[in-house]
Amino acid sequence: MPEGRPFTYGRGGAGNVTSKPRSPALEPQTTPTLKSQMYTTGRGGTGNMAKNDNPEEARRAQDVDVPGIIMPEGTHHTGRGGEGNLYKPTEEEQRKARAHNEKVRTESFNRDGSKDRGHIRALADKAKDKAREALPVKHHNEK
Repeated sequence: MPEGRPFTYGRGGAGNVTSKPRSPALEPQTTPTLKSQMYTTGRGGTGNMAKNDNPEEARRAQDVDVPGIIMPEGTHHTGRGGEGNLYKPTEEEQRKARAHNEKVRTESFNRDGSKDRGHIRALADKAKDKAREALPVKHHNEK
């Protein structure tokens, strides 16, 4: 392409026009290292905080399993809605979708990472115990 011809990218607009094509600088992906003294698991809250005294344990607690994709088994919409976006799969497509979905469910249930869930739960319980020690709660019948 000629050097002077503008290149566009994105959805449009003056901010997406340049005189030369962009070439992304690709870098290998790495797993981030947790550097803080405390880390969280779950959505937040004191019960989900733990001391970062074991980097491998902290990393495992941060990792999340991604569930498999379930395919629609019957008639479904393929866009934003409307009659034109209804799709009715053939018997063969429905059979393949059922087989695929059963495989995803089985793999999800038997996932190797599920062995670590007890370890992560124990870690969360450990953090909750520490929080209870730090912030003792009086029950209504105590004075």
